[in-house]
Amino acid sequence: MKHLFRSIVFTTCLLGSTLAIAADTSIGVLDWQQLLTKAPQAEEAGKRLEKEFQGPKDKLVDKQKEFQTKRDKLSRDKDVMSVAERGKKEKDLAKMEQDLRRMDEELRSDYTNRHREEMDDFIKIVRDVVDKLAQEEKYDLVIPQEATLYVAERIDITDKVLSRLEKAGKSKKSSDKKSD
Repeated sequence: MKHLFRSIVFTTCLLGSTLAIAADTSIGVLDWQQLLTKAPQAEEAGKRLEKEFQGPKDKLVDKQKEFQTKRDKLSRDKDVMSVAERGKKEKDLAKMEQDLRRMDEELRSDYTNRHREEMDDFIKIVRDVVDKLAQEEKYDLVIPQEATLYVAERIDITDKVLSRLEKAGKSKKSSDKKSD
């Protein structure tokens, strides 16, 4: 009986202190997907990547078209070619196909690495904004929305962060124009 009484008292004290801490804790929730789709910095990163990789993408597409044209020509003309000529063309096509695979893999790898760099930069910017917002508005904890099951509108700080990112994006654009 004493043991049960101690357990009840201990549980009550623990629950009471947890509730007191929770009542004093200010929590914010952040929707990363919304930031990725609406933040100007994310949009600019996407445009930079597109511009940077457009040339290599176009080159790969041109090589793929050239390969397809040569393969179609070989398919059409193989019956009238000599065995040696057909063997040479098939070997050339195999080498070209291998080169295309290598180009495609390199392009994908380069794009993935650059995308990761851009995302790391974006995350750093968002973290800085969230840190400032959390200090100014006295948040004790900010968590991603993806880690929650339910979020009340009053603790969703995504719009506040997005607003600050938009302001930072506008001020960066105006300072970039001044330096040009």
